[in-house]
Amino acid sequence: MPKNSKLETRKSKIALPRPSLHISIIIPTLNEGGVIRETLAGIPPAPDLEIILVDGGSTDNTLEAASHFPYLRVLRSPRGRGRQMNVGALASRGEILAFLHADTHLTPAHLTTLRSLASDPGFMAGAFELALMPPLPALRLIAWGANLRTRLLGLPYGDQVLSVRRRLFFNLGGFTLRRPEDLDLVIRLQRHTRLRVLTPPVASSGRRWLEQGYFATTLKNWLFLTYHLAQRTLTKKWSGGGEWSGGGGQGSQTHLQSSPTPPPPTPYGSKKVG
Repeated sequence: MPKNSKLETRKSKIALPRPSLHISIIIPTLNEGGVIRETLAGIPPAPDLEIILVDGGSTDNTLEAASHFPYLRVLRSPRGRGRQMNVGALASRGEILAFLHADTHLTPAHLTTLRSLASDPGFMAGAFELALMPPLPALRLIAWGANLRTRLLGLPYGDQVLSVRRRLFFNLGGFTLRRPEDLDLVIRLQRHTRLRVLTPPVASSGRRWLEQGYFATTLKNWLFLTYHLAQRTLTKKWSGGGEWSGGGGQGSQTHLQSSPTPPPPTPYGSKKVG
């Protein structure tokens, strides 16, 4: 049975500031103008949470849609979901880092769960059960399979809002810059804690299955999972960890701060819109 993380802070790379909020919601975006406004509208602002959107160079109306939410922090980063989420984590102040896909919806009920986790010293990492929208029979079956995979194998995906205690996330070096960054982090988390399955389920868009086909998309996902697990078992390609522990891959540009003060909004500049 995995044990709670006993990792020590990598003092040579970062001095973590004391978190001043319960929750940091970090949303990577790239041309998500069609969905991001609805996602942001479902998250009520509160004094104990922050919402950080990290854009990877959108050319559509993503940033314009974000401008309707004055409490939102908007950062810019080179493209790449893992890199963007690392930039958001560096700028965050929350005890729990919740990584939210642009087409997945959080509600007040999910925030209540996250708040309870922030005050639970035994919680280290987890992810929500999944519900795919619209609630078509085929998508319900696919979501059931995803939730079964999560419970039996402990392998949630990024669309289930991976939520990690701040210190553990940084001790593991953050996300890798390679895909699948979400699955890689989950597997590294498993070495130090048992991921909790959180409720209520989060509603995520089933657009990939609707656009690319139910069978083809599901088959591709399982083949990709099998290939990735085989790579980890048979090769050393995934032995490096996250970006800040040497596993970021070539072109790593997001650097940890070595100051006891909170990190700056982003190495690439920030903008508070509104």
